[in-house]
Amino acid sequence: MIKLKIVKETKKLFRNKDVLLICGDGKLLKEDICDFLSWNIPYDILCIGRSIQVVPGKVLHYADVDAEAGMWVAENLEKNHPEKINDRIFKHTIGSMRGFDIDWDFDNCSFDSEDVMWHGSSSYFAVLIGLEMGYKRIVLAGCPLDSKGHWYSQEGETGPIWTGDTYQVWFEFVKERRSKRVRSLSGYTKILLKTIDKDFLYGIC
Repeated sequence: MIKLKIVKETKKLFRNKDVLLICGDGKLLKEDICDFLSWNIPYDILCIGRSIQVVPGKVLHYADVDAEAGMWVAENLEKNHPEKINDRIFKHTIGSMRGFDIDWDFDNCSFDSEDVMWHGSSSYFAVLIGLEMGYKRIVLAGCPLDSKGHWYSQEGETGPIWTGDTYQVWFEFVKERRSKRVRSLSGYTKILLKTIDKDFLYGIC
């Protein structure tokens, strides 16, 4: 079982709610967010990539593992999105990168960390963060693990081409007991993690 541990913490990490909404840049992000909001439950938000541009309300967490590009985004996040961010945002990454508040590393992992950080997609990293922070329920929006493009893409543009290693990481994750705390609203991750029902969310709120 792959777990994370904090190696640097410039802000004292905390969560406000029991439910974490993780927003990626998949094609159906906006539709997924609308579906989630229909449940009318309290939640915290973790954004990946450009999803911060369309998520509602304040963003508590941001995650990025894209090295140099990720540092630039992190350093300019507050300036570029003042309406979404207050002084409590936590910016998460793997290793030690400038501009981030929380640096994570892999714990209890038989793979080389340089390899693992590129496996499973950024949403997998975000899920591991959510689990370590103690969220009781985690919901993925716009994290389909497919190649149908991004919510901001032009019609006909394709998205990332995921490797077999990426899928294998998710295959292994769904076998774990902790995966029962995670669901997805669209795409292949929805097939793997099962659909959301009333009991999944309302049972802990």
